[in-house]
Amino acid sequence: MAQIFRPQKRSQQLAAVQQQRVHGLDHQGRGVVRGEQGVCFVAGALPGELIKFRPHGHYEAELIAIRESAAERENPPCPYYQQCGGCDLQHLAYAQQVQHKQRVVSELLQKFAQLQPQIWLPALTAEPWHYRRRTRLAVHWDGKQRRLTLGYRSRSSKTIVAVSNCLTLQPQLNQVLQPLQQLLPRLKAIRGLGHIELIAAEQTLLLARFTCAVGDSDRALLQQFAAQQLLQIWLQCAEQAPQPLLAEQSLPMYRSAGALLNFLPGDFLQVNPVLSEAMVSQALAWLQPQPGEAIMDLYAGSGHFSIPLAQAGALVTAVEGVPSMVQMLQRNAFNAGVTLEAECANLEQPWQQFRWHSQALNKVLLDPARAGAASAIHEIVQRRPQRVVYVSCAPDTFARDAAVLKQGGYQLREIAVVDMFPQTHHIETMAWFEREQ
Repeated sequence: MAQIFRPQKRSQQLAAVQQQRVHGLDHQGRGVVRGEQGVCFVAGALPGELIKFRPHGHYEAELIAIRESAAERENPPCPYYQQCGGCDLQHLAYAQQVQHKQRVVSELLQKFAQLQPQIWLPALTAEPWHYRRRTRLAVHWDGKQRRLTLGYRSRSSKTIVAVSNCLTLQPQLNQVLQPLQQLLPRLKAIRGLGHIELIAAEQTLLLARFTCAVGDSDRALLQQFAAQQLLQIWLQCAEQAPQPLLAEQSLPMYRSAGALLNFLPGDFLQVNPVLSEAMVSQALAWLQPQPGEAIMDLYAGSGHFSIPLAQAGALVTAVEGVPSMVQMLQRNAFNAGVTLEAECANLEQPWQQFRWHSQALNKVLLDPARAGAASAIHEIVQRRPQRVVYVSCAPDTFARDAAVLKQGGYQLREIAVVDMFPQTHHIETMAWFEREQ
């Protein structure tokens, strides 16, 4: 008789609660414990603590109780902290947050590149609360109950946690939240509203993304709201680029090393303005741009680093992959009264196809996205600039790229953690590499 394989049904029973001591923090700020089935990662647990936890899957576990607390544990001041997915380190004292982030960078550099810097600079820090000048809010409209939920996604879920005040947002953004919750249900296009972005630049901005057109009556309500709240409103409908609600609105601006730079809502903008400027100062100190010196600024955005470098007299070639940001970079250079070459290119493609690929190159600054510069870093090494300053928002890809620089004959002179995102595990890093003679 034929044997038919019938897979066993997975047990619906919850795993047994275990008790163990936490050995450390992983790179995402989770406690590391060694349970009966091996290593587990427990969000909310701290090194040295004796905890009860319940495993979920192979590596994740849920914190059930803390039997012995670490001295570094703090009571999170945010009432949404246990549900909201925005912050994940409020339970750790701030000084220890910074130490943890430096330790993560050091461990990853050793793991991927067998590399440590000659000098660790003190971390660049600022106020650990009310620092964010930009945020994205999720929106859900329940048409049957005519109820709006505006806030942030919960941890590992699509559920939205309604938020009326966020301790990481700048005050002018928090002031908009409750009036916004009252306005949005009045819009006829509410069913097509995807999400809201708030930006605190030289003027407060609101970018609303819709999957549908926005009618005249809704535009009138939004215009009235903008006047009441003293802010600019931009709309992005379907696949169109963001457009100002009022045609006569001027382009928004932010400050970088004393210069006022234009940007478009939706374009990349560092969330922490104080540390954003501190990074420019540190980059200038490391690069020491000289008049007539050829410097490339890669992943240049709208000119955050390029404009100050050009103001110092360097011959700057700024390369960015987003066409609208290249246009903004050119505009900002003109407004600042500096000359530079602004190029649009995908830096992960072979550089030989670009007209600027054979230009002389003394120094390089690169500030890639989380994916790092897997291809571009090899192109940089081939051109042998004397100095490379690398700005990173992902320590794992930074360590991977640092290994390429090391193999290419570069020493890691100095490095600093930039705590751009306090209360979260996210890490920004700046590093200075120098080619050996």
